[in-house]
Amino acid sequence: MDGTERLSGVDETLMGDVANVAEGRGLAFGDRAWLARAVTGAVRPNRDKPFWDLAHLLAVIARAAGPDGVIDLALDPRLSRGDAVRGGLADAGVATDDHGPLLALDGRDWCMGWSGTARLLALAEFVLTADGLAQFAAVRGFVSDLGAAPDREAVDQFSRRLVRIATAYREAHMPIAPVEKRFRAILSFLGERRGGGAFGDGDVLAFWRAEVESGERTQFRTVAEHFVTYSKAFEAFGGLAKLTGAASVEEIEGWSDRLDGALADLVGEADEQEPLALRLKALPDGPKILTKAERDEVADIVALAPFHRDRPLTVLRSISFGRVQSGIANRLRRGTGGPDVAERASCGEAESYEAVIGRAQVLDEHVERMVRIAAALRLGASATRDARLEAVVAQAEADLKRVRRAGFDADRETLAAGFATADGVLADARAALSDFLAATRALTGWSPLPEAFDEDREAFAAVFARAYLAQETAA
Repeated sequence: MDGTERLSGVDETLMGDVANVAEGRGLAFGDRAWLARAVTGAVRPNRDKPFWDLAHLLAVIARAAGPDGVIDLALDPRLSRGDAVRGGLADAGVATDDHGPLLALDGRDWCMGWSGTARLLALAEFVLTADGLAQFAAVRGFVSDLGAAPDREAVDQFSRRLVRIATAYREAHMPIAPVEKRFRAILSFLGERRGGGAFGDGDVLAFWRAEVESGERTQFRTVAEHFVTYSKAFEAFGGLAKLTGAASVEEIEGWSDRLDGALADLVGEADEQEPLALRLKALPDGPKILTKAERDEVADIVALAPFHRDRPLTVLRSISFGRVQSGIANRLRRGTGGPDVAERASCGEAESYEAVIGRAQVLDEHVERMVRIAAALRLGASATRDARLEAVVAQAEADLKRVRRAGFDADRETLAAGFATADGVLADARAALSDFLAATRALTGWSPLPEAFDEDREAFAAVFARAYLAQETAA
């Protein structure tokens, strides 16, 4: 138990960077734990506070000892205890009193105790040495920018720079960092609208519209993926009945640890469970059970699982208008190829919801046929005299004779071996398609699909026009 063993949702680089500082300075348990929390953003209620304090401490040192003095003191492993820090800063000419270093900035006084100063110096070493000294030169430059007499504005700017470094580091080395950021943004949005818990297809669309109209130009599919993560995380909280808005989160005892744990579990699940879309890509080339286009169609439907079961309108929007937005982004990036941005933004070529569902129905029938064939090849002559099984095998044999695809003319043993590697994927694909079609049938009770599509086309076209046409005109 060294104070860092409870870190979760982080990679080996982060663990190693923290351990290097902790071991090199011989930090006590409490100091190691504080450093780990500061690095990972687990300091509540303000995760940026350690870096704000660090900016002030380094400004104090820079004022007395210059940039080189900052680096020397930050990297001195002997300065890990309050008494040693006090002597080291006094030797460097840093202004202190009995309690610790002092800094007066345009009416704002900052001070820190000696034990806190020792912790901040450990954090300074981390910032300088993490990722193989990746930010060493940048931080050295930021310290130089402070000058001999840093004012309040300069220190605040330095603080913001340190926070940006910390944020980028977390996102690179903490898989849950971007997830938590999305969680917070969606929680805040829903908290203002409906209490932060349940949400519908309309909320996903409204959140995306607000993102794009703010200048982000976020892809609709990306926002839908964020809501999938949010939905899973919210479900993982279970009994957090008070989770009704961004402000209320802080009122829940231990909420941050519970959030970190829940999100870390979600990341772990994503690593352990290979998505159906990836399993489809791994199907053997022969026999040609599913073409590449058919695999892509199934992947598009299950990409937002479980929304294909409970929020099918979001899936339809992602397929129809997500493709339009992706085409706009590609056109702007390349500058050439296909219809211009204005034509794409009108959504005139967006595939109707009825067409998407129609293709899914045809695909479902084909996959059902392939599942029957897989079952027949597995059962073979060993099928029991069960009348139902015999009927399935007979139907599959007839299906097999009608299939005109590459590899289906192979001998039965080769064909059975090919299907044996795919029958599990086929069963999951069939279940997903059936769930999606059942969910879309329920949509007709809410609004006729043609009317829903026309309303959405008008809404998406309006957002695309405001978000992209000005950029196209300027180009």
